[in-house]
Amino acid sequence: MKRTVGIKWGSLTVGVVLMVAIAVALWASLSGGGTSIFERKEQFVCYFKNVSGLVLGSPVWMSGVEVGNVRSVSFVNLDSLRQVKVVCRVKKSVWPMLTEDAEVMLGTIGLVGDKYVEIIPGTKEKPVIKKMGVIATRDAGDAMAMFKAGEEAIGEARLVVDNLDALLARMNRGEGTLGQLATDDQLYRNLTELATRLTRLTADLQQNQERIVSSLEKTAASVEHLSDQVNSNTGTIGKLVNDPQLYDNLSATAARLDSILYKLNTAEGSLGLLVSDTALYVEMTNLLARINNLVTDIEKNPRKYFKFSIF
Repeated sequence: MKRTVGIKWGSLTVGVVLMVAIAVALWASLSGGGTSIFERKEQFVCYFKNVSGLVLGSPVWMSGVEVGNVRSVSFVNLDSLRQVKVVCRVKKSVWPMLTEDAEVMLGTIGLVGDKYVEIIPGTKEKPVIKKMGVIATRDAGDAMAMFKAGEEAIGEARLVVDNLDALLARMNRGEGTLGQLATDDQLYRNLTELATRLTRLTADLQQNQERIVSSLEKTAASVEHLSDQVNSNTGTIGKLVNDPQLYDNLSATAARLDSILYKLNTAEGSLGLLVSDTALYVEMTNLLARINNLVTDIEKNPRKYFKFSIF
């Protein structure tokens, strides 16, 4: 005969309490979001075009600190920008930072990790939003866009590398100007020869400069020596510059010449008459004319003036 097993009421109560505690712990782990389940929380609303995998219970951060979690995620399709409605709840202690100019954006834990909501606090002077108020959304871009941009950048980099490889190949084959520069050493020889000529030219210019400087120094020394002689009243130039006798003689000579010229101009003396009186010129002209006629007549009739007799 089987024995009936009796269950005491006290054991049943303990089991029920344990099950309730386990259920509360599970609920707190799923809905608490790393915050205390006993701390009061307030809720706000934000809208996104695409939540990129944001789920119920995802954390809500502010300045890198977890301050709440996502309460609900629902598709509303209000317009092109407000496709998904997200209700978040945060600790009441941070609620004063949710002013009218506060913003939220989606973030990713790691490169392809879980999503979270990041709160960007507003200005303290602005009014605080109301419960279940709407906070503006800032578009931070999604991982797919980042990956696409990365792929495009990698593609462009690969294209550049391919072009560079083709260019290097052409250079190695000696094609084009760069190829000639890379493979032909004629330019190097020309540049070397040019550098040698420039070096020689520079040396010659330096030597010429030294000779010019030497000549200038000698000229300066000669001018200085001549200046010393002039100042010391030695030599012809020194006497011309410093001795007044030459000046006095020239002045007296000039005075005498001026007196002679004055007499010539005023027809004084023989020279004055020769210069100013035309009678002598007329007489001399007439005399020359008669002499000329006489010579002509002698040439025509020599017997008239010369008689020759042998016996």
